[in-house]
Amino acid sequence: MASRPISLVLITVILLAAIYLVVFPDDFKLTEVFAGSSPPSCDNGSAASTTTSSAVQLGAADADAVDLRVLIGIVTVPGAYERRALLRLAYSLQPRPVRAVVDVRFVLCTVDKEEDRILVALEVIAHGDILVLNCTENMNDGKTYAYFSAVPRLFADRPYDYVGKTDDDTYYRVASLADSLRGKARRDAYHGYLTPCHWLPEKQYMSGMGYIVSWDVVAWIAETPELRDDHDDWEDVNFGGWLRKGGRYKNVYNEEPRMYDYWDREMDADVNCFRHEHRADTVAVHKLKDRLKWARTLHFFNATQGLRPSKMYHLDLENNIYRV
Repeated sequence: MASRPISLVLITVILLAAIYLVVFPDDFKLTEVFAGSSPPSCDNGSAASTTTSSAVQLGAADADAVDLRVLIGIVTVPGAYERRALLRLAYSLQPRPVRAVVDVRFVLCTVDKEEDRILVALEVIAHGDILVLNCTENMNDGKTYAYFSAVPRLFADRPYDYVGKTDDDTYYRVASLADSLRGKARRDAYHGYLTPCHWLPEKQYMSGMGYIVSWDVVAWIAETPELRDDHDDWEDVNFGGWLRKGGRYKNVYNEEPRMYDYWDREMDADVNCFRHEHRADTVAVHKLKDRLKWARTLHFFNATQGLRPSKMYHLDLENNIYRV
């Protein structure tokens, strides 16, 4: 009888060891988290992918009705747990776009810190919406290339029509985004907010708040390894330069004024071509740097409309009063 508890303990230890070897390869450094039986190659900047059903996916329930598929990669850092939690809420509660699917993923580079390795792994298990790229965390030293070049390998089995990159202080309205993309070119497409606004066209590029390209552009980036080291400016400036040099700067779609930086009357800043009040037809709002800006933005877009009366709480959203 005593051997049975011992056997159960040994089985438990073996299972835990197997889980750690899968989640923490390379001496417990979280660099790759694969889904499925055939993980993508990682020999030249490939990324880790998770595609479990809990990942944020916004779109039509009937797959046969879908005529537009979009991937949005939110560039963030491992330690930004609160921001990722907020973004998951904000996107999961949005109205679904019609005949479109918009998949939202968080994009990280190699996770080095001990606490982040464990906590990010928990997010992977719980949400399945993390891409961990084989790169060193950075802002302007190749993360954009690492992301776009990895996407064709990660999603080769079911390519998207468009692939986007955005910041974690940007809030896309996915139904408006889908509407803005529907009917647009699906080759050599470059969609976003042209900056500097109202300036020389040959000097403009899509603002880092968020931009989207067609799948063929992403495939071209993956097939052009020399782009990896072609960065002598802000990465978003360089990205526009890549498209020009590669003959891909063709179907350019500027979403001004539907993409813009946050502004309210309490700010010590003037309204201008890139910063103004919220609009009902917004595609994306940028520079949501703190909770109050997020709260006001989500309130404007009626994110709390699903709240139902209950004796368990009383929320006075108009007067910012909360009590139980």
